[in-house]
Amino acid sequence: MRPGRLSLRGLPIFWATLLLLVSALLAQQAMTAAMFVLFDVPRPDFNRLSDIADALANRDHEPNRRERALSVRLAAAPPVPADDMVSDDRFTARLAGRAGVSPDRVRLWFVPDQRADSIPGRRRPRRLVPMRRGEPLFFDAVLAAVDTGRGWRVVRTPPQPWLSAWQWRILWWFVACLLLLVPLAWVFARRLSRPISRFAAAADRMGHDPLSPPVPEEGPAELRVTAQALNRMQDRLAAYVAERTAMIGAIAHDLRTPLARIAFRIEGAPEQVRDKVQMDVEQMRAMIAATIGFVRGTAPGETGPVALDTLIVAAVDAEQELGRPVRLGPVVPLIVSGDALALQRLAQNLIDNGVLYGGGVTLSLVREGGQAVLTVADEGPGLPATPVERLFEPFARGDPSRSRDTGGIGLGLTIARSIAAAHGGTLTLRNRQGGGAKAILCLPSRDADKAP
Repeated sequence: MRPGRLSLRGLPIFWATLLLLVSALLAQQAMTAAMFVLFDVPRPDFNRLSDIADALANRDHEPNRRERALSVRLAAAPPVPADDMVSDDRFTARLAGRAGVSPDRVRLWFVPDQRADSIPGRRRPRRLVPMRRGEPLFFDAVLAAVDTGRGWRVVRTPPQPWLSAWQWRILWWFVACLLLLVPLAWVFARRLSRPISRFAAAADRMGHDPLSPPVPEEGPAELRVTAQALNRMQDRLAAYVAERTAMIGAIAHDLRTPLARIAFRIEGAPEQVRDKVQMDVEQMRAMIAATIGFVRGTAPGETGPVALDTLIVAAVDAEQELGRPVRLGPVVPLIVSGDALALQRLAQNLIDNGVLYGGGVTLSLVREGGQAVLTVADEGPGLPATPVERLFEPFARGDPSRSRDTGGIGLGLTIARSIAAAHGGTLTLRNRQGGGAKAILCLPSRDADKAP
């Protein structure tokens, strides 16, 4: 963030959220004020007494701007007023005079209304309806009828709509305001949530690969402080793991010298003792070689695009040249990012483990979504009753009763899973239907959009 410039991403979450709420409130208030400025204040529709008289007498007249349309119909009997309607003999007599008939032939009912004639703080005579220049104005429902001699001519105000024109304008104004505020709120929320999403993705990558790039220190102040603490923790863990790994590798390497002296000095021993000691020495050499290999396997190498299908085909061809029971199943072209030597070692460990315990393996490579899925299936007895996850622990063996001549050291699967995790992938073991077991390796593919 440049000095002197205020960035929403650099604000604490509390202040950013408060700014969002205050901005939305001010925008809404501004739009409401604009509504009162842009729209005229509505005046209620009404009917004058003369309008009703003209409708009863079937006369044409010049309508006023706020006049409501009156419905006219013929009936055999006089109409029945609603319960909230009242009548006034003065208004009835005046209506009869304007219609040109006697008062006994006219009926007039209306809903009293004082709202349009009331003035706060000023006492006025109580009226049933507002008066203007001596003429009654009916703002509510009106029902009038005149006896024509052949029936009754009934005039009434139509029912009020559920929403008036003014209310519809207000409704559409609020909809427009909402449509205007939603994109702004989305931009605010996006600017707040995007650094959190990137932080979560980076933290997840760190969980799979401790040597992944550091978490970006961006976003709100709380998020930047958390990212700094997480990066410091990553540096400390990486230094701790590197130190312990280097120590294990150094110890395993230094043990080669005393083992070589033991092997040299045992040459003069009796044959029965010499053979047993030589067997123990070779076993210790194999364990030391496996330990050094494990340490080297956890060290990062040069990464780049790797044609996984080419790597698998080459590994199978090399095994078949040695006469080992390794077969090639369906393989599709796939490219992944990683260390070619480490991935080659991963595949070799899976092959060795399957040949050793399953008698032979079949390798297949397919694409599932955006991942490259390598399956190494054997035809052996399947996985033991021991929890499968235990087989990935260092020096854990599927069958502890096996001797070192028929079983490995117990680091092959551990190394394989470590390499898979360092490449952002997963390695699992499952039993196959019909017998045997299979190892499933899933790695992110660089050509997920390429058709298989």
